[in-house]
Amino acid sequence: MNRDGNSPERRRFLQALGAGAFAAAGCSSSCAGKQPQQSAPATGQATSSVTTAATRTEAARVVAAGGKPRVVVVKARRALTQGYDADRGALGAMLEAGLLALAGEKDAARALASYVRAGERVGLKINGLAARQAATHFELVDELSALLGKADIEPRQQIVFDRFKRDLTESGFGANRRDGYRCVGNDEAGHEEEIALMPSSASRLARVLTRQVDGVINLPVLKQHMLSGMTGALKNNFGCIHNPNKMHLYKCDPYIAEVNAIPAIRDKQRLVIMDALRPVVEGGPSYQPGAAEVANLLLFATDLVAIDTVGLGILEDLRAKRRLPPLDKEGLFPTHLATAGKLGLGEADRARIDIVEIEV
Repeated sequence: MNRDGNSPERRRFLQALGAGAFAAAGCSSSCAGKQPQQSAPATGQATSSVTTAATRTEAARVVAAGGKPRVVVVKARRALTQGYDADRGALGAMLEAGLLALAGEKDAARALASYVRAGERVGLKINGLAARQAATHFELVDELSALLGKADIEPRQQIVFDRFKRDLTESGFGANRRDGYRCVGNDEAGHEEEIALMPSSASRLARVLTRQVDGVINLPVLKQHMLSGMTGALKNNFGCIHNPNKMHLYKCDPYIAEVNAIPAIRDKQRLVIMDALRPVVEGGPSYQPGAAEVANLLLFATDLVAIDTVGLGILEDLRAKRRLPPLDKEGLFPTHLATAGKLGLGEADRARIDIVEIEV
């Protein structure tokens, strides 16, 4: 695809995002052509309660007073029992605390109901690339699944998915977990024949995403990445397309941002729960013995860019603990965060993010 900033593909893509995206991307109205009548709402609309952005997505947009998107960071004194195995009791307490703080509710099931509606089919997009030692904890998904059940999302309406069936299996997700949710690899369900065009690339979308779920809860693992700098909520959506291997040039920038701007992906993002219990701090995204640091953290947000921005700070702190250089000193600063911000996908400026820290 043509990488020229004024290519026809780029103009069509930005037009689909709305008029605000043209200004953010440095494109004038004259290069945009006819604008849509109603553009996507800006990230971080000023409100003190959970609201619904009907023009872009029906997921709740949680922001603090002053219009800042909220990211909740929950720390447990001890969330892991041994190695990568997690304590379900600790995870349950962390989930409850994070959801209550994010949604402003007094009950965890009601908090979840701010993001998903009774009867909906909910996709749980995990990261299973590095197998059990650096994958989304299945214990976390089990506890979340139980809460979804209390929010009237039956287990049969919950689908855990990722690129390959073997990644699910090797991460501890069988055909059906004890709680009854389904586990589906994109290699089983297939991808759409129709091509999704982006300014810099093109791809086919996973049918789990397009046909089997109404909304997605994004469950990434916080990891250093040897090409993109870091992997989090934004890069986790590479698992919704058929050819992410073609999108790792230039530190995956602008590919990560453009994939997340595809309407079929963007509009189904309801909630992010980032697994930072034991992040990979060097040599990622695969796992090597000794490459991870215990952090005992879960992060909660509806803004994918904001949660990755906060996650980056945590990753840098963990690296400094090992006396590893900052990512920018290694030429690995994740520039895709700023690109995603410019496309109107979220807030990439840490100073404009409301960070709530809780310990359980």
